[in-house]
Amino acid sequence: MGTKLVERGITRYDIEEQGTYGFMMRISRNGNHINEFFSDKNSGGKRKALEAARKRYKKLKAKLPPPKTTKGIKTARNRTGVVGVHLAVCESVYGEMYSSYCASWKTGTGGRSKLSFSFKKYGKRKAWELACLARELESSDRSRVEKLYEKRKKKKVKTAPSPKAIKTKVEKKSKKKAKKKTAKKTKKKVTKKKVTKKKAKKKPAKKKVKKKTKKKTKKSAKKAKASPKKKVAKKKKPAKKKAKKRTRR
Repeated sequence: MGTKLVERGITRYDIEEQGTYGFMMRISRNGNHINEFFSDKNSGGKRKALEAARKRYKKLKAKLPPPKTTKGIKTARNRTGVVGVHLAVCESVYGEMYSSYCASWKTGTGGRSKLSFSFKKYGKRKAWELACLARELESSDRSRVEKLYEKRKKKKVKTAPSPKAIKTKVEKKSKKKAKKKTAKKTKKKVTKKKVTKKKAKKKPAKKKVKKKTKKKTKKSAKKAKASPKKKVAKKKKPAKKKAKKRTRR
């Protein structure tokens, strides 16, 4: 037969090859694991072995600290916005595809239980609200969930927002973040452009100064060259006087 889970923390072992028949008690708290085996022979039968395993489990459970659970914590895989409620798309016996909202939760024995509500029967909005209520109650009794839903509807009790509304809120937040990022990037670009323009304006100013200095040096050189020519023109004056004397004769 092998092994079989009887309840939370207790499993049945029936292995003929090894000759082991009994119940294994297992409990773990924050990384510490305790395993104890209660055989049918030593405890005096199958029922007594089960009772001994249960008593031992209860004692250890009372002594040890409560376990750390992830119940009610939203993870990255969640797409509906409510923990334990997901969209299920399945194929019927006739080959038709149908969708529904399914509520699932862990039972006290360690197993899992679920209850789904199809879109065809209840409609998308009602199926969503019923699935959220079933997850809240952790009840697989459909009639009980439907009755409580009708009572709440009459009293106008607020229900969980639909996945579409949750998506729109998330989209709005993401859009705001994207706008802020783009605004920061544009500001940085504008500041960079201003700095580059200032630098570009300053560079030609330095060149102009250099040009002016060059022009000044050229002018000074021309003046220096032009000054000895004037002195030569003054020396040629006596030649004109000789020409006048010849006319008198």
